[in-house]
Amino acid sequence: MVTASSTFGGSAPASGAASPSPAPPTIRVRHLWHRFANRDVLRDVTFDVGPGEIFGFIGPNGAGKTTTIRVMATLLEPMAGRVEIDGIDVTLDPDAVRKVIGYMPDHAGVYDRITVREYLEFFADSFRVPSISVVDAVLELTDLGKLQDRLVAEMSKGMKQRLQLARILLHDPKVLILDEPASDLDPRARIEIRDLLLELRGLGKTIFLSSHILTELSDVCTSIGILERGRLVVAGPIHEISARLEAIRAAEAHGHAPPPRYVPPGVRALVPAQAAQAAPASPEAAGVVQSAPVAGAAVAATDPSASAAPQPQAPQPIPQAPSVRRVKLRVLGNPEAAAYFLRGGPGIVEVHVMGGLVHVGYTGTETKIAEMVTHLVHRNIGIVGVEPERNELERIFLEVTRGDVQ
Repeated sequence: MVTASSTFGGSAPASGAASPSPAPPTIRVRHLWHRFANRDVLRDVTFDVGPGEIFGFIGPNGAGKTTTIRVMATLLEPMAGRVEIDGIDVTLDPDAVRKVIGYMPDHAGVYDRITVREYLEFFADSFRVPSISVVDAVLELTDLGKLQDRLVAEMSKGMKQRLQLARILLHDPKVLILDEPASDLDPRARIEIRDLLLELRGLGKTIFLSSHILTELSDVCTSIGILERGRLVVAGPIHEISARLEAIRAAEAHGHAPPPRYVPPGVRALVPAQAAQAAPASPEAAGVVQSAPVAGAAVAATDPSASAAPQPQAPQPIPQAPSVRRVKLRVLGNPEAAAYFLRGGPGIVEVHVMGGLVHVGYTGTETKIAEMVTHLVHRNIGIVGVEPERNELERIFLEVTRGDVQ
């Protein structure tokens, strides 16, 4: 019998095999521009998405997220620039791209007067899937097996979204491109979609996920890109973007300009909001078709200090403030007692009790969490839950954007 894991999961590397060289990005976007009438909706957008990532594409309504996705899904040709999916140019070979992507648009319609199984069998036939057993595998993976004989019209909004995900998995795509997949869902349906995305990532899928609701993305994304007024403000792993912002804050606190050449690995762009208007006014002026940037070029190009004349004296080293992480501890008994034992400990920045939970700010790695738990257990305080606080993405978004709309 064909199972979901055997059908949709990648094979593990052989034991003892040599470490492979870094894989090329699964999604590669370079100097992407698009214009509707006389308005540029995408302006020189460049980023990468590595294999196996869940990449959150964030921005307000009208920022250009859906336009970017339609270009990636071969539904819209870019005015200038280049987009590659799994090494295939979306403009030169759109048919090949469609074989490796699963695209789920925002507010996609479904056929109501057929059953769930009939719906999936119809699209399996449309995709020319060789074996009908794939439908059983998809039903198992998306937990729709118990509903396979139900009419689609009788399903909730969340179940219809789950059915849409099942549809795009039928041909086992390598890349999933999802435009606002949790839009208009109730809290339970949002959680179910989030868990399904994590399971799909575990099966080796690369997921490109757009949203303007940060709470949808904070628990699932490995990397993010923030778009505002058609321009990419920042892109990369969340913790590396956070480290860059910490460096900027530390520099400003000591009266220095931000270090112009400090670009954490994986961060493709970090443009201060105040310099957002410094980008070229048109793709023709930027020469976007002729060249592709090297990693970190967007930072140097938009940072005025990068091209400033050298100073007579070497600048003093800029103190780097340690990044503060936060965790919530749920304890048995009195949380005030737990807070008392943690205050003043090495690496502990702040401790307070709120809502029956102990909120702790600390510096260092996740090993510090294990040390805190061990410390409390040795003092006969039981720990029943440990949950990192998920406000980092909101802080980054507010810090690098200006709130402008097109």
